[in-house]
Amino acid sequence: MASPVGWSDDHLWSRRFLWLKMASAGYVLAVPLTHYALPHGWIWHIAFGFLLAMLVTYPVAARLQRRAVPLETAVSLGLAGLGLLGLLTTPWLLVVAIFGHGLWDLAKHLGAGCGFFRWYLLGCLAVDWAYAGALATVLLTGSAASAPPGFL
Repeated sequence: MASPVGWSDDHLWSRRFLWLKMASAGYVLAVPLTHYALPHGWIWHIAFGFLLAMLVTYPVAARLQRRAVPLETAVSLGLAGLGLLGLLTTPWLLVVAIFGHGLWDLAKHLGAGCGFFRWYLLGCLAVDWAYAGALATVLLTGSAASAPPGFL
């Protein structure tokens, strides 16, 4: 069901919602640039910041659509809590939270939660899983700054 604002019928190359497309592109560019520019010891704090940024979009859309607000809010708060727990204990939980956001993107693409742009859902899925994979690689190769549990 298409919504009045066109949440599900917009395509990537249209000029509609250009602000969101520009913000999305900025986010995708900011992830590697921020990790490159800031000290390596901040890797998990940076990842947590990007996790929080990605968790804002769907609850805002749900409120605007007045649809699935409790579900979208619960998913975002749950993933934020998991990410915070990861910041306090083991970075693996932060990786799982980012990967989990990609799973939520996939579920939304299949119809869960409030409606959203298909191009955004699939793009976000790819970015989330690539980012989670890159962070997991850092952990597996031991190239992360060593920090004990509770390193917030």
